Amino acid sequence: MNILKYNKITLLKIALFSLIYTSCTKNFESINTHPYNPMEDDFTNSEALGALLPSMLFTMHYAQENRSQMIEQMVGGQYGGYFTTTNNWQGTNFGTFNPALDWVAVPFNTIMVDFNSNFIRISRVTQNKGYIYAWANIVRVASMMKVLDTYGPIPYTQIGTSDGDNIPFDAVQTVYHQMFDDLENSIEILQSFVQETNNQTNNPMSSFDLVYQGDFDKWIKFARSLKMRMAIRLSNVDAEYARERFNEAMAAGGIEINADNAYIPTEDNPYYKASFDWGDLAINASLSSFMNGFADPRRARYMTPAQDGIYRGVRMGIQNINKDIYSNPNIFSKPAFARNTPLLIFCAAETAFLRAEAALLGWIPGGDAQARTDYENGIRLSMAQHQVDLGQYLISTTRPAAYTDPASAQSNYPVQPNITVSWTDFGINENTKLEKIITQKWLANFPFGFESWANHRRTGFP
Repeated sequence: MNILKYNKITLLKIALFSLIYTSCTKNFESINTHPYNPMEDDFTNSEALGALLPSMLFTMHYAQENRSQMIEQMVGGQYGGYFTTTNNWQGTNFGTFNPALDWVAVPFNTIMVDFNSNFIRISRVTQNKGYIYAWANIVRVASMMKVLDTYGPIPYTQIGTSDGDNIPFDAVQTVYHQMFDDLENSIEILQSFVQETNNQTNNPMSSFDLVYQGDFDKWIKFARSLKMRMAIRLSNVDAEYARERFNEAMAAGGIEINADNAYIPTEDNPYYKASFDWGDLAINASLSSFMNGFADPRRARYMTPAQDGIYRGVRMGIQNINKDIYSNPNIFSKPAFARNTPLLIFCAAETAFLRAEAALLGWIPGGDAQARTDYENGIRLSMAQHQVDLGQYLISTTRPAAYTDPASAQSNYPVQPNITVSWTDFGINENTKLEKIITQKWLANFPFGFESWANHRRTGFP
């Protein structure tokens, strides 16, 4: 089936979902109403809309086990260099670049339907006004960036305004520019809301806000950091526009301390489940090699050691991978998550690395000295986030370690990338400094693979 046509059919489902949501058969309510269960009419307008938000929040980083596996783990996690799937799936796998054909559209279809089915309803009820709509738009940008960066042109500007089976796709530049406008509008609305309410976190949305529990001052900072992320993404293709947007966000202030980091909570962590309950997931060999070579203090926070005490991932791309071997935690490392480990959306370390890259680009004053300051601050923030001792990490001149696979010599990889942690190592080459920044941002953003994959495609690093 033509992918464009397939996507339009999916978008028709969004419109149908919104229609079905409010439909009922004759006498349905009187027959099915339980005296102790609230119906939609029992909710205030705010509560009715707020109840739609949790499923929208999850689209930023899925906690549901199947969606996580098909989207965050198989695609973002593998191509972002964090994980390797150890299930063979009858020879079809994203890791060997031959996934089942219907799997290719899963991130697009799932995120678009899960988010937009509820966003359309919020948009119509609020008439695109107010703090709930502003909040939803920030979440929209964070979620749709994943889809946009993965697939290219997507429906965005006409969602909720066009006929369900004929929604036009927007060019990537059009979507990015609209996203900036949406974020700026949301920031302005939420700033007024925060001022009027003195940022009281016991507002009507508190119980629906899984990320910040109704603290909209933090959502404003999140929106500004998203602007910075988006601006750096456009730095090679729309530089002057991107520079202006970056400096607006940086001057106003984004997520700069770990207390403002954004997470999705979970009581049944999908990475833990896929790794330990299903045996379908291991740490990527790239991650273990870099962290081993750097003697990275975060290793124990990110991955489990094998029985011999070595942190050892699995190389992605092994043909007909043997699950019994490569899912064995005695031989290969698993993600070091607990059942209740939350899922990262945005951290203060990323903001620092974005600033470091902006300094390299000449967007902010200070040049190399400022880039180094922000680079090293990003590393410090990440170490503090994971509650490990920085030690001598900032002056380390060791390189990523060679990889050895005890199960198959074919997977051994002796070549070590010529990259270290120390800012001054390898002289003053600008390309090397960019590689250092992107490499450390990659390490800090674990396990949010889509962002790291997008950075790798943009820069080639790490």
